[in-house]
Order: sequence, then C-alpha cells, then structure tokens
Amino acid sequence: MLSPNRNIDIDCHNPRISKQGHRMRTPQHQFFSHQEFQSRLDEVRARMDERGLDALLLTTPENIYYLTGYQTPGYYFFIGLIVPLTGDLVLVPPPHEESLVTSYSVVDDYRLFRDTEDPIIGIAGVLDELGLARADIGVEHESWFLKIRDYMRLRMVLTDARLHDASGIVESGRLVKSEREIGYMRDAAKIATAGVRAGLEAVSVGATEQDLAAEVVNAQIRAGSEYSGLPPFITSGEQHSMQVHSTWSDRMIENDDVVFFEVPGVVNRYHSALTRAAFVGEPPELLLKGSEVNRDALRLAKERIKPGMLASEAFEAARQRIDDADVPYVQGRRIAYGIGTAFPPGWDEGNIFSINANEHRPFHIGMVFHVITTMRLPGLGAIGCSDTILVTEDGCETLTDDVPNELYIV
Repeated sequence: MLSPNRNIDIDCHNPRISKQGHRMRTPQHQFFSHQEFQSRLDEVRARMDERGLDALLLTTPENIYYLTGYQTPGYYFFIGLIVPLTGDLVLVPPPHEESLVTSYSVVDDYRLFRDTEDPIIGIAGVLDELGLARADIGVEHESWFLKIRDYMRLRMVLTDARLHDASGIVESGRLVKSEREIGYMRDAAKIATAGVRAGLEAVSVGATEQDLAAEVVNAQIRAGSEYSGLPPFITSGEQHSMQVHSTWSDRMIENDDVVFFEVPGVVNRYHSALTRAAFVGEPPELLLKGSEVNRDALRLAKERIKPGMLASEAFEAARQRIDDADVPYVQGRRIAYGIGTAFPPGWDEGNIFSINANEHRPFHIGMVFHVITTMRLPGLGAIGCSDTILVTEDGCETLTDDVPNELYIV
C-alpha cells in the first residue's frame, strides 16, 4: 500500500487537540499534515451541523481515508468511522488489521472486534459510550460497502437513534483538491503516461495483448505506481476493443488492428489516467477522421473547462463536435468524470461530479477531471484520446500531456 519513498516530511510530529477536542496521532506513514486533516474534519462538521446531525457513521473507504489516512484493501470486512460533531473520531477497522492502523491512521481511538463478533453491536456500544445512542446519526445510503443486512441491523439495535442519509457530506469536500493532493495527482499522471508510452512502443504484429499489458504494468510500477482502483484497459481489433471495460487477453495483434490503451497511475491512492490508441498498418480514412474528431472534441471541452463555466456547457461543446461529424458514433453519455482518491472497484469520482448534459454546477479552481472523447466505430473498434486535467485560475491544465494525443501508427 505504501509507494517507495512516498513518506513525506510534514509538520506532524506532535499530536494535538483541536478546538473541538479531536486528538491525532502520528502514524508511521503520513501523507497529509495534521492541519490538513483537521481542516477537512472542520468542513465536514460544519456540513453535519447544517443538517442537524450529531454524528456520522462512514463506511466508504475513500471517505475514511480522506479523514484519517487509514487505508486497506481489506474492506470486504466491515470497516467504519464514527465522526461525532465534537470530540474524538473512532475508527473500527477490520479485525486483523491493527498493524495498518498504526501504520496509516491519524485517529487516536480505534476499536477492534473479532471476526466472530458482530461489528454493528460493537458500533452501537461505542455510540452509547459517546452519548450518541439517542442522537441524529448520518449513514451513507450510497456507500457500496454498507450491506443492507448491516443497515437493518443498525436500525434494530439503535432503537432510540434517528438515522438519516448522509451521502455526500464528505464527498463535497473532496471536490476541490488541495496543493498536496494535486501534487500526488501530477506524479500519478507521469506514471500513467509512462505506462501508455511503454504500451504504444510495444505494439507490433505478433505481440499479444498480454505482452502489451506486461510492458504497461511494468512501466507503471517502475515509475512508482501503487495498485489501481481498476486495471489498465488494453484491447485490440474490432471485436475486442468494442467491449467497454474489457482488458488484455491472449489475442495476437494483426495487421489493420486498432490497439486501445486506458491506463492509470496511482500515488498515495490518488489517480490520474489517460487514453491513447494505435493502428497497425495504413489507417483507413474513417479512422483518421474519427481521430481528428476525437482530438477536436477533447480540445473544445478543455476550452470550456474554466472557473464559473457550467459543466453542461463543456459537455455540449464536445457532444456537438462529435454528433455533427460524419462518423457512425453519437455521444450519448458523459464526457468526463471527477478523479482523485480511489480504492477498487473504481478509480473515478464520477459519483461526486461528472461532466454531462444534466450537470449544471460550475467548475471551481482545484477540481480535477478525466476528460474522455473516445469513440467505438463499427468495422474498426475503439479509438480516441483522453486526459486528466486540473481546473486552474485561467482555464484548465492538462496533467497527462507527455504523450501526444495523435493516433499512433505502427
């Protein structure tokens, strides 16, 4: 989980108690300062107060990481974080992962329940201990990892509490990235582009998709990447590349094949990603035209991604260029999604913000998106390009600009 040489020297050597009494410890590996963790918590508590909540019970791995630094791939066991409106946070990690708490978590108070115990009963006991058994408690209805059984059990044991949907309270703070987060995403972008370059250079007749994947993943890891929320997507030929979210197989590259790469980089759980495509042989006219439309649509979307502009306006610029082109493809879905901290099974923050026709919120400085104008053309396969971009004061900055977005011809 820890990338080599990613531990940083920040002002985190002394635990402190905030004005709200939140104690923080110094873990072995800490990627944000105590001050940044405290600022995040203060903002979450302000939103809790607005909704009249006395406490949160978080079960989303990204939100728990965002507030505590705690990370694990073991969230197939129950994991929870109790966030009272004032006082200390309480972490409930998987039963066998105390070593990870000391390695990563800034939260001083954690409770372990054996895998033969019911963690919901344990959490109810902690809430009672904190004087919150009769409180207004927010839970994340949109969490992938709050099982229906556990939620129903929670309602049964907290008979005097009032449970409310608190989805989005933490995510609202994750929309705009801090300087430290942006720094990690810049590093992740360099890793992603290293992976794509290695994959493109390995494209040749007779190579298999597995061969390409070996080069991509090797380049990612050597550049410093952690495990990603989704695997790199590497496909070739019309039939395989038309399959969205399919990835490498033992298929062999042939003449007149498209080869499609969508590759992430990951640093301290922060992702950046990009897409590029190659063609083996003399590209047909439709392929060249489609690639031009892709690039134009990506450029037009970027031109409209700036502070104050509505997301729907950026979507419409890209959609119009694609739909008005004489190519057999229609833009019927989002052209971008937010990207940042992530654990499997996803690498995106599209649940927080996607650039789509019905998204009328404006852009703000510090937002980061993966902008995608790829298309799948019958008779050819998947082509196109995408980039991870940062919203800046003057517009947007492309973080994944180390690989030209031209079609790579072998």
